[in-house]
Amino acid sequence: MAGVAISIHNLSQENETRLHEAGINWLRAGIHGFDQEKAFFGEKQPETFFQTREKIVELRKKGFQIMGLTPTPKGIPAAAGAPGSPEYFENYRKMCAFLGQAFKGVIDYWQVANEVDIWIFRDKLTLDQSAAFLKAGLRGLKEADRNLKVGINITLFPSKPGEVDGNTDQHEGVFIAKSIYQDPDLEVDYIGFDSYPGTWREGGAESWHEYLDALHEMTGKPIIIQEFGYSSAGDMMTAEEAASGVYPCEIKKWKFSWHGAHTPEVQADFITESYRIFAQKPYVIGATYFCWQDHQKCWQCGKPDCPVETAWGLVDRANNLKPSYYALQTSLATDFKGRL
Repeated sequence: MAGVAISIHNLSQENETRLHEAGINWLRAGIHGFDQEKAFFGEKQPETFFQTREKIVELRKKGFQIMGLTPTPKGIPAAAGAPGSPEYFENYRKMCAFLGQAFKGVIDYWQVANEVDIWIFRDKLTLDQSAAFLKAGLRGLKEADRNLKVGINITLFPSKPGEVDGNTDQHEGVFIAKSIYQDPDLEVDYIGFDSYPGTWREGGAESWHEYLDALHEMTGKPIIIQEFGYSSAGDMMTAEEAASGVYPCEIKKWKFSWHGAHTPEVQADFITESYRIFAQKPYVIGATYFCWQDHQKCWQCGKPDCPVETAWGLVDRANNLKPSYYALQTSLATDFKGRL
């Protein structure tokens, strides 16, 4: 599953062609236009929801598959009920069952929520409540169609307290993964994993060996890397700045790097080496690069000159191809020849 995280509702014909030429056949996206409250109360969805469905039908005809994302606790409206209440979990189950049914035969793989091991995404839920939330979503999808392939994703693994934003001594990633994948009553098909070694945490492409082998051993499931990437911009913190614990957005610098820099060239090399390692792991059945295009501004701080959330793309803000695009294209054509 050679994928990329992308907004599909406004995907141009030019970029569809570029995706095909790169060898990318999976698109990971949320459901644009989905009205959660209408799903709770059995009301008709807005027209944009049906337009999104039709867009996905068209993309399937063109040879793309979709990795669908269900809503995350951070985005659940008040109408769902008090966070962590029985009503809240039941509404989430119903919502996911609705999505599974609405896209039956159109979306075959689903990821329930996103990185709820990180506090910013699980919002007001405790870790126990987050696990219950995920279980409600997984069960809802399977109730819609037992043939759907479902899983969750984590990012705080292996546990290295303090290294990544939101990672504390609670070992959140391990807790969430064990809650889901060691529950004998829960039907799950894969484990999703997100990681950014060399940017958000210490290490680099070589870190994949440790991460993936340990995660597969712990869960016993095939792995889909739902997000990976390397920022192509940003200066490095000084030793004093790194020791202070300052957040990258505050000074627009990175604490970690691979090969000492964040440049388009190092980004391309990171992709090449990462795919080479993925190809060695028979239990890795997919990898989704984050993301297709550089963002106009950082979603965390809102600044256009902050590298934290703006320089991950395979194409730049002006839609020009970056070296990373060609590195990914070459990797898929060589390391995965005959497997796509």
